[in-house]
Parts: sequence; C-alpha cells; structure tokens
Amino acid sequence: MQLLRDLDNNRLAWFNRTYLADWAAVVALWILAAFAEHIPPYEREFSHKDPIIDHDHHPSQIKGGYNDAITLLVPSIIVVTYSVYHRSILSAHHGVIALFSAKGLSDLITEILKNLVGRLRPDFLDRCKWDKAEKMCTGKLDKILDGRRSFPSGHSSSAFVGMVFLSLWIAGQTGSWCLSSEISTTRSRSRLNRFLLSLAPLGWATYVALTRLQDYRHHKEDVIVGSLIGSMSAFVCYLMFWPSPFKFDEAGQELREPRMLYISNGNGGDSNYAAERYELGRMEDPEASPARRA
Repeated sequence: MQLLRDLDNNRLAWFNRTYLADWAAVVALWILAAFAEHIPPYEREFSHKDPIIDHDHHPSQIKGGYNDAITLLVPSIIVVTYSVYHRSILSAHHGVIALFSAKGLSDLITEILKNLVGRLRPDFLDRCKWDKAEKMCTGKLDKILDGRRSFPSGHSSSAFVGMVFLSLWIAGQTGSWCLSSEISTTRSRSRLNRFLLSLAPLGWATYVALTRLQDYRHHKEDVIVGSLIGSMSAFVCYLMFWPSPFKFDEAGQELREPRMLYISNGNGGDSNYAAERYELGRMEDPEASPARRA
C-alpha cells in the first residue's frame, strides 16, 4: 500500500511517452521471433552413414518451456521484489523492459539462424528413420524438421540471456564488478561474497547448456554460439537502461540506479520534473551574476 501511496509523490515523474514506443518495439521483437520459429528450415543434404548425426534420440533433461519460465520469472521476481521494497517504480520498469527486450532479441536472432543454417542435430538419423529401400526419412515430420534446427542452441541462448541479465543486475546493485573500488562495510563485509553472488545465476545457464550436449540435441558449436547470442543480447539491453556495473559515480560509489532515458518539458514528459531539475541547477550556481539570477 505504501508503494501505491507514493504514486502521488512524484514517483512517476520519470515516465515519458517514448517508453510506450520502447514497449511496442519489445512486442514487435517477440512477434517476429514467434514468426521466425515457424519458417521451414533449410534442408541440408546428409549421409545416412554419417556418425556425427547417428546418436540415439533422448528426452530433454530440461524442457524448453521450463527453461524459458526460469529465464523470465526468476530475474523478474527478484528485480521487482527488490524495487517494491525500495519503493522504486523506475527500477521495476527498467528491469522488466530490459529483460524482455533482451529475451525477444535473443530469440529472434536464434530462430532466424536455426532455419537459415539448417544444421542437423546429433540425433537426426534416429529422428529420420532412414528407409534404405525408399531412400527417404520415414519418421514423424515434426521431429525431422526439428532435427534440422540444431544451430544455434535455443536452450543455451534462452538460459544465458536471463541469467547474464540477472548477473549484471546483481553486480550493479552490489558493486561486485567494480574491482578497484573501496566498499563500505556497512553494506557488506566481503567483496568475494558479492562477486560469487553475481556469478551464481551463470551456474544455471551453464548447466542448461551442458545438458544439451549430454542429450545429444546439439553440437558443441551450437551451444557456444547460442550462449554468446544470449549473453550479448543481455549486455546490450541491460546497458540500454542501466549504467555499466563496472563504473562509478563521482562520489566513488557504484551506480545502482537505472538511467532515465527521456526527459522532456513538453507533452511527452513531466514538465514539473524537468522544471525542478532546472531550478536546482540555478540554485547551485554561486557565481551567477545578479542579472542572470534575475
């Protein structure tokens, strides 16, 4: 209830209509990614005697839907809960939009590459069920088509985009990646604990990537590239809305607040907030002439 009461205390002064355009772009990324997923994959030629694609088909240890839920829900819950505790709608908004934009971007790149490259999975021949007499695959069509979508690994890109984002956010809040700075012991007595905490989410992402190799669903190159796509998408979208976790402010403290991207004194933003910032700047100018102050 306190958070709702704070809405009347200029808590939404940061909001600008341009954020609606940002959200529209996020929705567009997700729609395009969903569309790209259903494009028929490139039908690469193969040999039914190729040992690289002749592994048994195994059920996935981690289902795609479960992996996506972890990717989105865990970082979202942590960021929003922390923001509510500190009564910051700005932090909650920037955390969610950065995460969802990163996931949409990563999925779009991954799905486009999957279908354009058409690399065969390590278990493709088991899915194909090659008939020597007919000289064709006789397996289920959906499994065969999915068997042509090995590169890059969607599980890996999805896991890393969410967990890298969470690592960046934790590092930004704790200053654990600002390795050359002094840390106040009133907040934490261990730099190493902060650093390990920021790396903890990457353990899940790494585990997901390794299971794709264990299940013979991907080649090692698929997992590496998928992990890089997810990581780079998380870095780009995080830094678009949040300060770098490696930088400091002038006081030598880590930058923990999200950045306000748009400030306007027109209809697109909060004119009172812009005016307050301008008045504060004039008051802090002790050498201003009487004419200027007038």
